[in-house]
Amino acid sequence: MDEVMRISVRELVAFSFFQADILPAADASAMLAGTRAHQARQAQTDAQIEKSIKHVYEVDGLRLLVFGRMDACIDGDVPLIEEIKLAHDAPSSPLPEHRAQALCYAAMLALEKPCGRVRFSVCYVEEGGRVLASFEEEHNVAELSAEMDDLLKPYAAFAQREQRHRMRRDETLRAMPFPFDGYRKGQRELAVQVYTAISRRKRLFASLPTGTGKSAAVLFPALKALGEGKADQVLYLTARNTARQSPLNALQRMTHRGMKARCCVLTAKEKLCPAPTRCHPDWCSRARGHYVRQQQAIDDLLKEDVLLWDDQTILQTADRHHICPFELALALTELADVVMMDLNYVFDPFAQIKRLSQRKAHSALLVDEAHHIVERVRESLSGSLNSRDLAHMRAEYGKQFGRKNGLYQALGEVIKAIRAIESDQDTLDAIPDGLTLLVQKALDEAIERAGEPGVQDMIRLFLPFLYAAEHLDEDYAILTENHGRERTISLYCLLPGKEIARLTKGMRGAVFFSATLQPLEAMKQLLGGNDDDACFALPSPFPPENLAVIRKGVCTRYERREQSAPQIAQAISDAVQARPGNWIAFFPSYAYMNLVLSHMNTDHLPPLWIQQRDMTEEDRQAFLEAFDQTDAPRLGLCVLGGLFSEGVDLPGEKLVGAAIVGVGLPVPSAQVNAVRACYQRHFGDGFAFACRFPGMHKVLQAAGRVIRSETDRGMVLLLDERYFDYDYAALLPPQWRMHSRIADAAKQLEECK
Repeated sequence: MDEVMRISVRELVAFSFFQADILPAADASAMLAGTRAHQARQAQTDAQIEKSIKHVYEVDGLRLLVFGRMDACIDGDVPLIEEIKLAHDAPSSPLPEHRAQALCYAAMLALEKPCGRVRFSVCYVEEGGRVLASFEEEHNVAELSAEMDDLLKPYAAFAQREQRHRMRRDETLRAMPFPFDGYRKGQRELAVQVYTAISRRKRLFASLPTGTGKSAAVLFPALKALGEGKADQVLYLTARNTARQSPLNALQRMTHRGMKARCCVLTAKEKLCPAPTRCHPDWCSRARGHYVRQQQAIDDLLKEDVLLWDDQTILQTADRHHICPFELALALTELADVVMMDLNYVFDPFAQIKRLSQRKAHSALLVDEAHHIVERVRESLSGSLNSRDLAHMRAEYGKQFGRKNGLYQALGEVIKAIRAIESDQDTLDAIPDGLTLLVQKALDEAIERAGEPGVQDMIRLFLPFLYAAEHLDEDYAILTENHGRERTISLYCLLPGKEIARLTKGMRGAVFFSATLQPLEAMKQLLGGNDDDACFALPSPFPPENLAVIRKGVCTRYERREQSAPQIAQAISDAVQARPGNWIAFFPSYAYMNLVLSHMNTDHLPPLWIQQRDMTEEDRQAFLEAFDQTDAPRLGLCVLGGLFSEGVDLPGEKLVGAAIVGVGLPVPSAQVNAVRACYQRHFGDGFAFACRFPGMHKVLQAAGRVIRSETDRGMVLLLDERYFDYDYAALLPPQWRMHSRIADAAKQLEECK
C-alpha cells in the first residue's frame, strides 16, 4: 500500500472508453481549433478556469492518484463543473467518454471540497465559444463514488498486473550481470558515466569509436538505473533501421542472462503496413474494429511472456488478430521498458509519439548516431512551398474534382502569392504579406477534404510551413529560389539545438553518443548542451598499427576537378594494387565520381560496383552482398555521406581499404550560408560549425568502415590537400599512423601480420 500510482483523468477514461475503428487523428489545425473553442467559452464565464484537482483512491489494495484540470468550475454549496468540447453540430446527448471525464472531476471534487452534491455538465461549443448544447446532471457523493469505482476497478486490475511485472523486472535487473564475459577497454568507464547522467538527470555527450561496444555499455547502466527506480522507461533512438541490430543483440544477450524487461521496436508505418492504403475502416478491414481486437492481441503476448517485441513478432501477432501492426506497435510502446525507434519519434513535431512524450519526465533517452540529429531536427522544423509542385497538385486535383471547389481556388491563391515574390531576392526579411493566411485557408480547405486522393500530400506541405511560420525568430531564415516564373519559399531552421535542448530538458537523463561526435565541446553546443552537461570520449580499442593512413595533397576543389581527376584515378589504382582486396572509394558528388571514372584504366582494376542516384532496396542489398564476398577483389565507387559510408559493417577481408576524395564540405548554397552566419553569431566560427565539422564527420564515418574488429587490418587513402591543414588534421583521430607514400603504408600492414 506504500506505492502510489499516478493516472490522469483523460488516461483513466480512455482506458474504458475508446473508439472501435482506426480513424484519422486530429491534426495540429484541429487541435488548435479545440484550444480556441475552450478559451472562447472560458472567457464567457466567471468560473475558475483550468483548476487542478487530484485525489488518492484505494482500490483492491492499490493506491491510485487520479489528477487533472477542470475546464471550468463554479464554487458554491452545490458546485458546478463544466467540461467543454468543440463540436460542429449540436449532439442529442453527451458522448459517454465526455460524460465520464466530467463525472471524474465531480467525484473528486465531492471528496476534496467536501460537499454533499455536485453538478456537472458537458458543454458543446463552436470554435468561437457559442454553446450548441449543454447536458447537466446533479448527483450526491455516493452516486458519484459508485460510478467512479466502476471506472477505477478495471484500470486497477491492469495496474496491478503492471506492478507485478515491474517488481519482477526490477529484481532481475538488479541481479543481471554485464552481458559479456568481461568489459572491453573503456566500457566500464562509459557505463559509469551513463549511470551517473541518468541518476542526476543530466545530459551526456560521448564520442565512442567503432569497436567500443557502445550499445551494451550504454544500455546496461541505463537498465540498471531503470531497475533502481531512477527512470520508468528507456528510449533508444537511431537514425537508421540498420543501426538497430547491435543494440538488439545486446538486449537479447541480457534477456538470456535473466533480464525480464519488455523491449519494443517501433518501425515506420509504411514498412510495417501489409497493404499500404488509407488508414480508415472504409479502406482497410484491419482498421475496422482494430481497437476491439487489439487488447486480446496484447494479452496473448503478455501471457506467452514474450519480452522482445520486434518487427517479426508484431507482424505475426497483428496477422493472427487481423489488426494494424503499426497501431499495435504504438500500443506496445506504452507497456515496454525499452523502446527502440527512429529519431523522428522524439524530435519531429509531426511524428512525435504523444503517449511517450507525455511521459518524458520519467524516461531516460539514449541517442545513437547523435551526429545526425542536427540535420534531422533542422529538416523537421523547416517548411517549404514550391509554386511548381503546388500547381501540379492543383491540376491533378482539378481533373478529378473540378475547379469550382474551395480547395482548388485556395491553392490558386497560394500559388499566385508565391509567384509574386520578387525574383531578385534570395533572402527575405519577412514572410510576404498575407501568405501565411492564404496557406492556413488552403490547409483548412484540405482538412475538409482529407479523404480525397492527393490531399494528404498537400497537408504534409502546409503543416510544416505553418509550424515554421509560427515559430519564426532570428534563428530562422526566409529563403527563396527562382525557377523561371516559379518560386520556392523556405522557412529554414538555423539553430535546431534550441529545440533539442527543450525536448530533452527534464528527462531522466539523456545520452548522445556516436563514433564521430568530435570535437566534443563543439558538438555539445550544436546539440543544445550547456555548462552543466558532461562530455566523455574513448580512444579506439583497436591496435593503431592495424590501420595505415596515406595523405596525398591533391586539390579537389570544384574549380580544379578537371585537372585533379587523373591524379585521383591514379592514386586509387595504386592503392588497390598495393593492398589487394575489396575497396570502396568515396567521392564528394556523383559528377566528380563519374569524371574520375572516365580517367580510370579499368583493365588494371578489380570489377567495379558503382552507386547510382536512385537505388532500390534490392539494388542496395546486391551491392552489399557483393562486398560480403572475399573470393576476388572488388572496387566500389560511392558518394561520401551516402548509403554506403555509414552503418555498413564489412569486417575482416570484406573491406581492406577506403579512399576518401575531398573533405566532405557541403555544396555552397543559400541554406549553408544562412546556417554559417547563424553559427558565426552564436559560436564564433561559422565555417567550422556549419561546414568543416559535419564534413569531417562524413570522412570519419567512411574511414570507419575499414577496421571493425581487433584482427582487421586495412588502409585509408585521404585525397585532398586540406588534410595537411591544421584545422582539418586536428579533427583526425590522434592514433592514426600517417604516411605520404602508399608503399610505406603497405609495409606497415605487412609488419603487423
